[in-house]
Amino acid sequence: MRCSEFKDFHCSFVDDTLAGVELVRMQQHISNCADCARLDINVRRSLMLVRSLSPIEPSAGFSVRLDERLRECRLSQASASGGGFRTVAAIGAIASLIMLGYVAETMKTAHQRPADIVFPPAIAMAIPPDTTPAPSIVASVSAGIPIWPAALLVEQGGLQTVSYTQAR
Repeated sequence: MRCSEFKDFHCSFVDDTLAGVELVRMQQHISNCADCARLDINVRRSLMLVRSLSPIEPSAGFSVRLDERLRECRLSQASASGGGFRTVAAIGAIASLIMLGYVAETMKTAHQRPADIVFPPAIAMAIPPDTTPAPSIVASVSAGIPIWPAALLVEQGGLQTVSYTQAR
C-alpha cells in the first residue's frame, strides 16, 4: 500500500468502518511505514484530547442575544438589498431594450440582398506536349467551395490554370 492510499482511507480506519481486508492492509502499512504510523498516532491522540474536554455550556442569556443579533442582521440585509434589486432590474431592462433594438435592426437588414462577390477570371492555356507540367496545388475558393473537379479536368486536358491579375 502506498502512503497516499493510506491517507485516503485513514478516516475510515480511525472510525473502524473499513472492510477486513482493507483493515489488515492499513495495519500492515503502519507497521512498515514510520511516517504513516506517526500520523495515525497524532490523529488518535488529538481525538482522545478533544473527547476528554468538558462540554462547553453557553451563558444563560446567550440564545436571547443571538436571536436579537440575527434579527438585526436580517433587517439590515433586507434594507441594503432592496436598492440593489432595483439597480439590477434597471440594468436588466436596459440590456433587454438594447438586445431588442439589435434584433430589430438585424431583421430589417436581413431582407436586403448582399452584394455579389466578384473573383478575377482564371485563364487556361495549352501546355506544349514536350514539357512536363509542375505538380498542381488544389486550392479552394474563399467561400469554401472546393475546386478540385476543375483542377482534375485541367490536369487531364493538358491545360494549366493561371490566375489573372491586373498590373499595378
